[in-house]
Amino acid sequence: MSSKLSVAVVGAGGTGGYYGGALAKAGHEVTMIARGPHLAAINANGLQVNTVLMGDYHLDVAATDDMGSIGSVDLVIFAVKSNGTDAAITAMAPLVGKGTMIISTQNGIDSERLLAEAFGPDHILGCAATVSAKISAPGVVTQAGGPGTLEIGEMAGDTSERVEELVATCSDAGIAASTHENIELGIWQKFTFICALSGMTAMTRKPIGDIFAQETTTAMYLLVLEEVAAIARAEGIAMPENAASNILKTTQAREPFTIGSMGHDVIAGNAIEIGLLNGRVVELGAQHGIATPANFAVTAALMPSENG
Repeated sequence: MSSKLSVAVVGAGGTGGYYGGALAKAGHEVTMIARGPHLAAINANGLQVNTVLMGDYHLDVAATDDMGSIGSVDLVIFAVKSNGTDAAITAMAPLVGKGTMIISTQNGIDSERLLAEAFGPDHILGCAATVSAKISAPGVVTQAGGPGTLEIGEMAGDTSERVEELVATCSDAGIAASTHENIELGIWQKFTFICALSGMTAMTRKPIGDIFAQETTTAMYLLVLEEVAAIARAEGIAMPENAASNILKTTQAREPFTIGSMGHDVIAGNAIEIGLLNGRVVELGAQHGIATPANFAVTAALMPSENG
């Protein structure tokens, strides 16, 4: 791996803009893949990144909606919304060369599998990204909460030299990056966390402070976590028995104004990822014969908003 990476951020929204922006700020050759007014604003005025973790900064960064114009890169950060996965995978083939690494910051549990099917498993590193960031205006990415962590590991388990070098590169850029020897567990832990955070904040249209102020919504939040953890164990993931209660305690310690990405999308009237989050839990529950009433309730309440 060279000291300076060429990086393509496929989906330069809040999450992609935060992580890709940090690498660009550190001097790496980053191209943001965006569209619409956000792309136009970046090309006209650059990308403004406002963050409580790294401070505010401005980037004159390359941006395009044509992945075929870039050529192969060292690293692809796959950060599109889950409902745009198939189209993005089809379009990003020109980015993937012999040694290209791909990490996904998506919220679901299927993107590593889908990316491996498209480009081969050797290109795919497992990744669990946890940050609360959004496009607050065209050309402006704002990170107001969350730890900004990035856990990376080989999907087959353990770490490797390329994982350690990539983590070091991200850490040098100010990202809270770390290696993970069982990244599949890490991905499922994030999935459990995000199904509750995004599902409950989207359904209630309220931040977690309001949710945890009520016994009823706190109890339902825990039920969502417990159901996802049970599905993970049925899928062969070594999810600890106290995972749900631990995730709840960790979430309760976060900023009370926190709203999950799906919550922000519902409030804004955008399409949401419900089918690939809580809806996926319900689907897997049916396959394994595990009841998922809390996730079913979240899914049923949000399905009318799936397409915005």
